[in-house]
Amino acid sequence: MSGSKGSAKPFWRSRFGRVSAGIAIIFAALYLLAALALNDLDAVVAAGPEAVAKADQPLSAPKAWALFLISQVLPLHQPGAATVTQGRIFKDCPDCPEMVEIPAGFYLMGSTLFERGRYQHFFGRYPVRDQFQFLFREGPRRLVHIAHHFAMSRYELTFAQWEAAQDDPIWDNITGLTPRKPNFGTADYLKRAVTMVDQGDAKAFSAWLSYKTGQRYRIPTEAEWEYAARAGSTTRYPWGNEIGWNNASCVGCGDKWTERRIGPVGLYAPNGFGLYDMIGNGREWVRDCFVPYHAASVVDGSAYLFPNCIFALIKGGSAYMPAWQNRSAMRLGPHNYNKNEASTIRLLREMD
Repeated sequence: MSGSKGSAKPFWRSRFGRVSAGIAIIFAALYLLAALALNDLDAVVAAGPEAVAKADQPLSAPKAWALFLISQVLPLHQPGAATVTQGRIFKDCPDCPEMVEIPAGFYLMGSTLFERGRYQHFFGRYPVRDQFQFLFREGPRRLVHIAHHFAMSRYELTFAQWEAAQDDPIWDNITGLTPRKPNFGTADYLKRAVTMVDQGDAKAFSAWLSYKTGQRYRIPTEAEWEYAARAGSTTRYPWGNEIGWNNASCVGCGDKWTERRIGPVGLYAPNGFGLYDMIGNGREWVRDCFVPYHAASVVDGSAYLFPNCIFALIKGGSAYMPAWQNRSAMRLGPHNYNKNEASTIRLLREMD
């Protein structure tokens, strides 16, 4: 009897060992394929913008699936991260916002399953059952192809720029909106990022500026925004995995700006592309409709839209939020007509 028990123990240990070894071999094979996939993508980016534009399907199916699976659990690296540099700065008119050119490329959008802060919303919010739908708010992580270069406004739109547009006699004819100047109530408000604006206001300003300049301005898609914000990073923030000190305007993030309100633009260092305040200060409207997950089928940088969308997307956190809500992957979905203080505008200009 004792002999049979003694022989069973090593049998189960041996079986567990074989299963573990098999899993390790599969994971190693997938990791190798994912690494090869990233090498392929690095080569496409290094070949230049024409190669990026033409690379609709740059990976074989095994490499694409391996990259998708491994990127859910490991940060890996962004394709072309070594080539990230500050973009060309330009303006389309003397009083237009400064724009920064962003190159075409590829990137891994969203957060890994184990990124710190990804599930923070689940704790302390009631009823708990309503939070389950947000467990995968920042996933699935997937490869996005940004086929064409574009430009993003170097700073968030300021009250001064907003009010100049409201004073233009053609504002209401171009936008269909009555001129409106939110009352922020501080002496220096003109230098601050404009707030108390909804998604419709952001789209209206884009339409007005497009008419004024003859160029194609709009607000970015979520995928375009995160690509520009990350600037080649896979970390929680563009500068690393810790919020640090004096990197952004958010709750408990520094002493350059201690008000829990939207502040002046450009207080902190820019990201790798040369964009200021992509993290913190104001929550920035993007074009997409909000759903509590990434639409994995949208891999070309376009917006996820559907009829009668009433929940829009904002990105980038704000001065009103703690560090975990200011991560690059964080997504929030207020009503598109929400004019509460904190939301602001960043512009995209199409270049092709």
